[in-house]
Amino acid sequence: MRAAWQQLRLSLATYLRFASLLREHRASMALVFALVVAAVALELVKPWPLQWIVDEALAGDPAGGLARGEVILRGALLAGALVLLDVALDYWAAIRTAEVGQSVVRSLRGELQAHLLRLSPRFHARHKTGDLLVRVMGDVPLVRTVLVDSSLAMASRVLLVLGTVAAMAWVDWRTTLVVLAVVPLVLVALRFFSRRLTIQSRKQREKEGELADTVHEALSATPTLQSLGSEEQVGRLFQRQNRRSARAELKSARLSARMGGSMELCFGFAAAAALWMGSTRVAEGALSTGDLLVFVAYVRSLLKPMRATSKHSERWSKGLACAERLADILDEPLAVQSGAERLAPARQPVELRFEGVRFAYEGKVDALRGFDASFRRGQLSGLFGRSGSGKSTVAALAARLFDPDEGVVQLDGVDLRRHELSALRASVSLALQESVLFGLSLRENLQLGKPDASDEELLGALRAAGAAEFVARLPAGLDTELGSSGTGLSGGERRRLCLARALLRPAPVLVVDEPFAGLDAVAVEVVMATLRERGREGIVVVIAHDLDRLERFDQIIFLEEGVVRDSGRHHELQARCGAYRESIRALAS
Repeated sequence: MRAAWQQLRLSLATYLRFASLLREHRASMALVFALVVAAVALELVKPWPLQWIVDEALAGDPAGGLARGEVILRGALLAGALVLLDVALDYWAAIRTAEVGQSVVRSLRGELQAHLLRLSPRFHARHKTGDLLVRVMGDVPLVRTVLVDSSLAMASRVLLVLGTVAAMAWVDWRTTLVVLAVVPLVLVALRFFSRRLTIQSRKQREKEGELADTVHEALSATPTLQSLGSEEQVGRLFQRQNRRSARAELKSARLSARMGGSMELCFGFAAAAALWMGSTRVAEGALSTGDLLVFVAYVRSLLKPMRATSKHSERWSKGLACAERLADILDEPLAVQSGAERLAPARQPVELRFEGVRFAYEGKVDALRGFDASFRRGQLSGLFGRSGSGKSTVAALAARLFDPDEGVVQLDGVDLRRHELSALRASVSLALQESVLFGLSLRENLQLGKPDASDEELLGALRAAGAAEFVARLPAGLDTELGSSGTGLSGGERRRLCLARALLRPAPVLVVDEPFAGLDAVAVEVVMATLRERGREGIVVVIAHDLDRLERFDQIIFLEEGVVRDSGRHHELQARCGAYRESIRALAS
């Protein structure tokens, strides 16, 4: 009993959590509810033309001097008018409900997407992309069903049931008691199956998320899978997860069918008992034949909302399970937020300093251990080390994608955590080795770095990144539409576009990872000159793997297993640091 009560409280809290989305639609919801009430009233009136025809024209003599044919005609016209009016009200209510529902979907998806984009890379490392896609695209419409469609439908069903019971009691309260005897059984069945449906629906959505993630990963890596000849192996993995998802959905379908069958069985017996009791009352002269027909019509009318309640209870359970999944995301705290002081970074900072920084990714060894380094304006700094030494982690900490577990990262002596986050990130331009492009035009991809950039600025950034020539060869130039994730471009072309986007940002701190990869000698010199020029006016940090250009850096921070082994000019490190010489030989071989 305690578990059931806790589940009810959780379901109510989850519903109220998202019900705030309806506040701006209060007028529309009030109108729809008024239409629902009117439709319920019409539903209750519908059987009475039949009672009038039967008692006045078929089983007895018409009152008021009307002929039998007139009674039948007027009764039929009235029944038709009621149906026509009911259809018009249902249509109007459906349109307004759809408008509110779509607005709720847009608002909730927007809130969810915005929160996902603010969550740290640590969160995204814990959650599979496919599952997050299912939550945004699949779970949100089901939550809308709970908030709008099912809520209004169940409210109308409740009103219809109450009105029908009241009308039945007015016709004959004794026969009504016979029908109501099944209500406790129906409530027990609803509670029993609804709780299990909510649990099973959550499991089903999780399986669908895993399936979606497998599809996403396979489609993203199609060339790799084809080159490895692993299509069948991945296909078998997909089929296995597909079967698990299908089994979870089948379990939900079985529970839903059992709930519907239980409701039908209860009300089937109730209808049979009502027919027996009502017929007995007619034989006794307590009811007319028309009254019995109205009562039976009400019993059948009572069965319809109860069947619909069974279906909406299933949707409600699935929607609540999806709402819980969305709440898990929306309740995830932002690991990186603006400092309480919300300081603005200096327009031309002089020094980016790391002091005693330790950082570890979840479930992994330390990426940085006691990292100490200083990067100053006016010098071109390089980060050098073997793969896994912590270079990319330094770049991520500089842009405050993470906060260090220990130690401090400072800009001009001020802890980055004290700054206003958006202003800080506007001061740092980051180009990582992973080239991320979107299925937009080339112009739109570049303008992510500077939304108001002119064509002259875009072309200047492309020239600075050594990308102007290949962009000029594209059929539509800057307006060329890129495929998903930049499909259709080579790896080197994607890296150059990402570098151009980073160079376009008017940020005083520039951190780039391997800017020379995939460039010819002429383009390398262009990029090196650009970095040197930016280094005169700002802080420039280059994660370097190009051994031929190490001597071009004013300082090199040599990292090994997350620790600074030494720092200085290239020739100085070669002279005094054996580990540095060994790393160069290893990378050169």
